[in-house]
Amino acid sequence: MKRQVALDTETTGKSDDGTPGEHRIIEVGCVEIIDRKITGRNLQLYVNPGRHVDDEAFKVHGISDEFLADKPKFEDVAHELIDFIRGSELLIHNAKFDVGFMDKEWMLMGLNEKTSEMANVIDTVSLAMKLCPGHQVNLDNLCNIYEVDRSSRTLHGALLDAQILAEVYLAMTGGQASLNFSEEKVITNEKWIRPEGVKLPVMPLSEECHTVHMEKMLSLAQTHMIRKGEEGQPSIAGSDWSDDFDMELLVKGEDEKKSDFKKRLSDQKKQMIEKILTPHQREVLQEFKNKDNAAQEAWLDRVLGRKK
Repeated sequence: MKRQVALDTETTGKSDDGTPGEHRIIEVGCVEIIDRKITGRNLQLYVNPGRHVDDEAFKVHGISDEFLADKPKFEDVAHELIDFIRGSELLIHNAKFDVGFMDKEWMLMGLNEKTSEMANVIDTVSLAMKLCPGHQVNLDNLCNIYEVDRSSRTLHGALLDAQILAEVYLAMTGGQASLNFSEEKVITNEKWIRPEGVKLPVMPLSEECHTVHMEKMLSLAQTHMIRKGEEGQPSIAGSDWSDDFDMELLVKGEDEKKSDFKKRLSDQKKQMIEKILTPHQREVLQEFKNKDNAAQEAWLDRVLGRKK
């Protein structure tokens, strides 16, 4: 019998270098797989981190300080997590992040053992890069590649991501043992070649799609250096296909606060948006953001049971 556990965590945030720093775990979600079949046995733990949840992290998972206030401390429920994962093959998407947080929690408890000593850790990001060369390997895109349905999910946060990861992993590596293999789709790495002489129609692009795309391209351009600055001169960021996105490459100062650096990036982006988009296009972009934010809040209200 081969036992695997798909695992994900939610946290109060992370430091600038991606390590835990002073941050803590607030949720752990685990999904059990035995002999390539999801068993339905799950583990979900919410814990009080004893510190504030960063605003950026809250926007991602929607778990508030108020919600966590009456939850147990990590050390009070750690035995449940250890019992669930010990001896398993542990499937984690970007394992370095989650394992780093769990190892910190073990250390704070005074436990002289690391996650990799409790279980055999498999980083599914590395696995996906080998199986899907040339593709983005975030969970959303892998769901698209392997047709993993997320629309009917009733869970949320770490447990939802662990459930999705379990299904994506099985799809990447051949499907569940109970699948009807006569109907199983085979994913190959062969590239499709358009037949000679065939021309695809050019689809019209809505103004909303165009403005949203331009803003996303601008965000990418801010961190893409295209010319290194000569001595005493700043480097230039931008796009490889248009000079319209050229701007100074902003670099975080050694003693600069993260919030101050983010404000400089935000101010630069606003200036570039005013340069690239017309006043009407900026109105269209703002309308889209308002609709998108409203949809996000409605989703959080639904899955978290929040009341306005």
